[in-house]
Amino acid sequence: MYILDRYLIKTVLSSTFLFLFIILALYGFIALADAFKYVGKGSFDISDALYYTAMTMPRRLYQLMPFSVLLGAMMGLGALNSNSELVAIRAAGVATGRIVFSTMKAAVLLGLFMFGIGEYMVPVTESIAQNHWTVKTHGSTSVISDDAVWVKDQKTFTKIHSITADNSFGKVSIYSFNGDNILRVSSLAQSAHYNGKDWILKNIRQSFISDEKVVTNTLKQTRWPTLLDLELVDVIITKLEFLSASGIYRYANYLDSNNLDSSQYWLIFWSKLISPLSIAAMLLIAVPFVFNTSRTNNAGNRLMIGVLIGVSFTIANKIAAQFGLVYNFSPIFSASIVTLLTLVTASLLIRRML
Repeated sequence: MYILDRYLIKTVLSSTFLFLFIILALYGFIALADAFKYVGKGSFDISDALYYTAMTMPRRLYQLMPFSVLLGAMMGLGALNSNSELVAIRAAGVATGRIVFSTMKAAVLLGLFMFGIGEYMVPVTESIAQNHWTVKTHGSTSVISDDAVWVKDQKTFTKIHSITADNSFGKVSIYSFNGDNILRVSSLAQSAHYNGKDWILKNIRQSFISDEKVVTNTLKQTRWPTLLDLELVDVIITKLEFLSASGIYRYANYLDSNNLDSSQYWLIFWSKLISPLSIAAMLLIAVPFVFNTSRTNNAGNRLMIGVLIGVSFTIANKIAAQFGLVYNFSPIFSASIVTLLTLVTASLLIRRML
């Protein structure tokens, strides 16, 4: 049985990574073409577009993993079926359930691989990519810590304590330094919102620091001159989405402790935890279509079925997430419902097949 396990796992893994490479190459060319539209903006040039695209590839690999597993399983196991290898295995006395169990061992390996990429690699490379983009196109940069976003704009450092779902900010701390890197102005605003043209700070307490004294001042509201625009806020939110699960967990808890809307980030958190389970769902749903199709069924038909299932799964996941946010469903329910339904459906189909 060890030889059979190794053979089936090798078949699933090799087919999966082959399709992952093909799809990733296609998406890479599309992403590179999209990055070219920023060439000439600020100091962003062709080499920056190539670097930015390369740094975003781990994120795309993470996103494409379930789809690639589905296609890899259908084509790999389908090839075994077409070559009568699965028939020979069953004729040797190996039950269909045992074959399914062997293929699910590949799902465990692929799920761990996906989780490792999403938890340890994507946060690093995505941060590098987005910071490179903001520096080259806007001349500013941002860094995310566990409970805040830091933005550097020339000699001004801004700490955004929280970002709400409508792209407004919670508390904002602003530190302005002079040419000698000495702190001269420290400001704390209770909130900030974008009015379509400028950022407006509200309930501000300012401290003006000189060599002799510190003068404090309070304002009801004031305009905030900054390079930070809504486009950059979208980048920051994107970076939050690709934080590690532990980082998102801490950030969501921080929002909760300040009575701010955290539903979007809890949804991202649970999606990250459940995403390896989608690998098992995709591999399991492929099995009935492999065993229930004729050995003469060609690869093109299997590929078309796999694409339809993969696209439907992706769209259904996005719809469930949006419905959950709009109608205030439980984040764990919204993140898991499509995957769980796929697992149940696949299990019922396999049970009928046994």
